[in-house]
Formats: sequence, structure tokens, C-alpha cells
Amino acid sequence: MKRHLHKKGFTLIELSISALIVALISLVLIMVFRSNLNTWKWGQKHMEFNQQVQLVMKQIFSDLKLVNPVLKLDGDGHLMFQGEKINDLFPNLVTIYDKDKKPENGGEEIVFFQTSFSNLERKDRIHYYLEKGKLMREIQDYDGNPKKKVVAEKAKDLFFKADPGDIRQVLIKVTLIDPKNEKMQETLDFAVRLETDLVCVKVVKGYD
Repeated sequence: MKRHLHKKGFTLIELSISALIVALISLVLIMVFRSNLNTWKWGQKHMEFNQQVQLVMKQIFSDLKLVNPVLKLDGDGHLMFQGEKINDLFPNLVTIYDKDKKPENGGEEIVFFQTSFSNLERKDRIHYYLEKGKLMREIQDYDGNPKKKVVAEKAKDLFFKADPGDIRQVLIKVTLIDPKNEKMQETLDFAVRLETDLVCVKVVKGYD
């Protein structure tokens, strides 16, 4: 007696269920991919902003660390540090300008001079301040030529303070804002110590 083997096909219900499972799996994969893509994009933007923040801090820190005593020749032709003699008490000053005359929050601008040991005539004036929401660095060389540079495209609450316990230390605070996403902000709050004698920090009310 011969048995006839019939090939059994898929029913419409089975095909529908299979298609639904495939669609659900595809949907889950798409959602996971989009989530990872958004996370990666957020991470890239955050990393770029963090790099900008680090560059701003490095710029201010490096500038202040380059503040040195002013060298000059005395009447006898001897090389001296300005302020070294008893009757010559004029050290290199880092001047903080308290424009709003509110000492509790510090000064809004800072000015200091960078000198060169190889060129006694060189004395560059560095000035940090806010201008239209931008953190600016202005350098005026010893020939009087000014040059402005935008250190941060968006910034606020820039303050400099003298440390009451250390006349050679500057306290800096500034909030930086990501130009591409204003909700992303970072507040820098750090100190720079001037590692040399005959350099000190002075606070001035107003601005001359």
C-alpha cells in the first residue's frame, strides 16, 4: 500500500505572525541604532565643548604663569630686577579692575605685563575682559600695537580675585557657554600662583 506524502505549506496566520515578529525585531534594531547614534552625537558635541573649555583654561593659566619681574639696567649699568633696590619698590603688578565696585564678587577685568629676559625693552600688556558676551584677550606689544583675540565665543560672569592669604595668587571664575547649545555650560573656578618674587596682585576700584 503506497503512502502519499503531502508537503504542508504555511498558513496565512503563520505568515502574518512571522512577518509581525520580523517587523518587531527590525523596529527594535532601528530604535537601538538611533539611540546609539544620538548618544554618539551628544558625546561628540560634549567632547568638542570640553576641549574648548580646556583651551580657555590653558590660555589664561599659561599667560599668568609667564608673568615675571621686570629687568632693567641701573645707573651703574648693572642688570637688576625692577623693585629689587630698597628705593625702587615697583614690582611687576597683576592688576584686577573692579568696575562695578563690588569687591565681594571680584573684578571683571585683569591686566598684566609679560617681559622678556632676552629683550629688556619688551613688555607686552595682556588684558582679559568680556565684550558683547565674548571672552576677549587683548595683547598690546611694547611698540603699542594692540591685537584682540576671541578666547571664547560665549561667556558670562567673568571674575578675578586677589587671594587674601597670598599676594601672588589670582583666583579666576568664568562661565563658558556652548555656542551650538546654550543649555550646555561649564563654570571654570581655578587659581594661578605667580611663582616668583617682585610680582604681586593689586585690586583697583573702577578703571583708569
